[in-house]
Amino acid sequence: MSDFAWIPDFVVVTDSEWKTLESEAENGTKQYRSVWPTNKSSFRLTFKNRTVAVAQAVLAFFNLKKGKATSFTWTSPLDSVEYTVRFASDKLSYEYISYGLCDFTIDFEEDTT
Repeated sequence: MSDFAWIPDFVVVTDSEWKTLESEAENGTKQYRSVWPTNKSSFRLTFKNRTVAVAQAVLAFFNLKKGKATSFTWTSPLDSVEYTVRFASDKLSYEYISYGLCDFTIDFEEDTT
């Protein structure tokens, strides 16, 4: 079972990233080299109309992980694959939309270390 168990709303945004170095010779030709052996995924999760208790529980988890300092596991609802991820930012905020309800968005990045 994944460490982060809260289910986001759809749409979950997923990105795939590669790290490539580019070198240019004096004659103008270019060489490319992949730095990472595999791609790195990132995910944007949206939570709408959640209770304050849910938002506070997610915030407590965020504080337990010290923002992006510590990785954890999360299962994507898109493919049911468990990823090792970390928060993409050291800041998490949520918006009170009405009495007792909040909206918030979380960005994860895959931990490839």
